[in-house]
Amino acid sequence: MNRQERRGLGIKRKDPMISIKQSDVQAMKEDATMKGCKLAFTLMLALPAMVIHDHYGELMKKDGRVERFIDLCMDTYKCYEEGYVTLKELAQILKDEAGVEIKGWH
Repeated sequence: MNRQERRGLGIKRKDPMISIKQSDVQAMKEDATMKGCKLAFTLMLALPAMVIHDHYGELMKKDGRVERFIDLCMDTYKCYEEGYVTLKELAQILKDEAGVEIKGWH
């Protein structure tokens, strides 16, 4: 894209070119992987713990208990996914109301 075209689009400057070493790219990948794994594990732990905290009595009825548990976990996950609750809030609720602390995830 030449200067006249950039001016026409309202672009003031070119994006700068940045050189990154392969070892830096690898370190960024490893860091992103680690953060993703921690997030996934925390979701896997916090959501079911919250469901048990909120619905223990309901889950003790034997008929269909696994299906109810899965449905309740999915409902809690949808609340997280849609932004109604954050992992930090879930962890705080579990700590305050159930006395359970999830360590090492943030």
